[in-house]
Amino acid sequence: MVEDDGKGPVEKGAHFYRSLQVDAHGNPINKRNAWATRAVVYVRLIPPGAADTVHFRMKIPEKTGGKITLTARLCYRKFAWWGTQFAFAGEREKSQSKPGVAPGANTPAAVTADYDDTKYAFTQSLRGVSAKEEKIPDLPIVTVAQNEVAVDVLPANAPAQQPKTQLAKEDWQRWNDYGIGLLLQGDLKAAQAAFERVTEVDPQNPDGWLNIGRAALQEGDLPRARTVLEKALALNPNLARTNFFYGSLMKSTGDYDQAASHFQIVLAQYPHDRVALNNLGRILFLQRKYTDAIKVLQQALAVDPEDLQAHYNLMLCFNGLGDEKMSKEHQARYVRFKADEASQAITGPYRQLNPEDNNERQSIHEHVSVPLPILNTAPTKRLAASITKIGVGTGVSPVQAGQSPAAARTTTTLGAQK
Repeated sequence: MVEDDGKGPVEKGAHFYRSLQVDAHGNPINKRNAWATRAVVYVRLIPPGAADTVHFRMKIPEKTGGKITLTARLCYRKFAWWGTQFAFAGEREKSQSKPGVAPGANTPAAVTADYDDTKYAFTQSLRGVSAKEEKIPDLPIVTVAQNEVAVDVLPANAPAQQPKTQLAKEDWQRWNDYGIGLLLQGDLKAAQAAFERVTEVDPQNPDGWLNIGRAALQEGDLPRARTVLEKALALNPNLARTNFFYGSLMKSTGDYDQAASHFQIVLAQYPHDRVALNNLGRILFLQRKYTDAIKVLQQALAVDPEDLQAHYNLMLCFNGLGDEKMSKEHQARYVRFKADEASQAITGPYRQLNPEDNNERQSIHEHVSVPLPILNTAPTKRLAASITKIGVGTGVSPVQAGQSPAAARTTTTLGAQK
């Protein structure tokens, strides 16, 4: 749901794919001041070859009839609404001090290299603006993907029906993607259940067995991981991702020779895979083959000079060889590139004032349905009545007594319509 008939800001309860960063005072980084980033509230993205699973809990409105159509859309807009307004018409509110100048002896400056507390109003004159027209542009919102499904609605007093799942071989990838999304969230049991569906519809497909093994390995169930990963290897002995996770399993069990051989199969196909290089280098270090480990880990640094794991293991390898100078060099780089875990404390006040962003930050979270505010207007009520549609959006859980106005906002991203 986007305010102002699709021209305004996206409602805060939407599921966002973005990197939300804050400065030292917990202000969002949205003023072209990336250098002031001190902490990350959350990062949401779908990397190549991955998937995401989004959870919505919908409250069925009364008097919806016998069927509801759920429509889901993934939308894209190049710039956030606030950023566009800031770029074209943003100006400091008159009551504030100038950037970098404290208004009084005991009052800090509004802007430093670490933060920007400036409050902006979008009232700047557009005269002479660098655009075809002297107005703030309305950036288009593009629908990347969309789908809808109709579900039956039963009376509240009707007995619950048993769910029925129709399995088709061509749906294996949908089950697999669903499981990948759950796996990346850490919902291991639900992910394994989804991957089991893949093995049911297509038992000759190694991906189902492989991904059950991934979840079992992450859960620490090594016997089950071995069983299913060996099934995947039997179906395709040269599949790189199966060899990678089987190598990880062998590493966990202490069988370093077996682990190294499987990682070498991966690197024969993907010689610049720095994760596989790091794993092989770590195994060689554990076998006290320090010189060989250094050669492999330096290949990882050739791919990414800031690779944290490579610097850490190189520090250990050079220490094992007695080369104190090189060990300290990689130690310094490890400390330099390591994330500042203490900086997460900065996000606390921001997350208290923005419960929707705090909700989005959680690995497993739900977007809860709320009535769309737009339906409260008389013209929209008449329109909704004439076409017999009831809108339902998504937001955070109901407001508790004593919460701030910021916590009381309810927001929407997907619709549910009769």
